[in-house]
Amino acid sequence: MNFFIRHLKVNRDGVLVMMAFQAGLFLLGVVMVLIINTFLNDEQDCAAIGGMMALMGTIFGGLVRGGITGGSRYRMAVSMGWPRLAYILVDPLLTVMNCIVGVAFAAVLNELEVWLYGVIYPGWEVELNVFAVMPWWAYPAIVLGIALLDFLFGALLLRFGPKGFAAVWFPLCFLPLVIGNSVDAAREGGASLLAQLGRGIVFVIGLLSPTMWAAVGAALVLVLLVLSVQCYRRAEVRV
Repeated sequence: MNFFIRHLKVNRDGVLVMMAFQAGLFLLGVVMVLIINTFLNDEQDCAAIGGMMALMGTIFGGLVRGGITGGSRYRMAVSMGWPRLAYILVDPLLTVMNCIVGVAFAAVLNELEVWLYGVIYPGWEVELNVFAVMPWWAYPAIVLGIALLDFLFGALLLRFGPKGFAAVWFPLCFLPLVIGNSVDAAREGGASLLAQLGRGIVFVIGLLSPTMWAAVGAALVLVLLVLSVQCYRRAEVRV
């Protein structure tokens, strides 16, 4: 408990940095809506972009808490004499707490945005309110997903450094786009390399039921967690 309190004090600025980043994204989204409605949109109806961008800011608050990556936070903690195992247990918990605050703050900003447009544009109707359409289970999924990525990426940075992290991060960023486009090309009956890749993806997906794929995903996450814990426990930290 003492370690948790000390770690919480050291990282107390992280949530403030995240909220400031979210507020900046929120204002950017609101300005975008005002510009679109002024110059491009005749009906004045649009999505609550500011709230969505504020929610995206929670990712920043989780993965780069206080402007520091998980690998750097770990090295700082261990160099200060904190037990490695205690860090492994406590830091993800702080990430979860940070993300809960981030999601709640984004929800408040979203409500503020919807109210603001209702005042500025009488009769305004929201085209997309992400907080209104997301099911309840999406919120804990977002929080736990960010905490998991933060833990895994921190271990990746410790084990392979920034270059190794980039070698994994950038392909992951483009992978959903490649998969989606390849599957669409396959459904259209194309003969390109992308379409052939899409047919291969569809074939592999069809080999297992959704439940079995969920089990495979859970097993993969478990393996990654075990490997990440080993990275944290064996990482070289120079004092």
